[in-house]
Amino acid sequence: MTSVDAGMVKLHSRICICRVGDECLQFFGGFGYMWESIIARAYADARAVRIAGGSVKIMKQIIARSLLGTESPRAAEGASGAK
Repeated sequence: MTSVDAGMVKLHSRICICRVGDECLQFFGGFGYMWESIIARAYADARAVRIAGGSVKIMKQIIARSLLGTESPRAAEGASGAK
């Protein structure tokens, strides 16, 4: 598995876990917000994963660059010696 494949899996799993958490909260209503419920704790964990795992936008850019075979603008600047 390449780093790009791992990035795709990470992005997809992060999106799925947040979607499931949102749907559970909507389904259970006010009970889902009570900290004593497993739903509230799972939702808080899903939000933490979304924040700590890196920006979705940046991960999408990295995946797109690898699929298109283009290099990042910073890498191009470093290779040419321009600042």
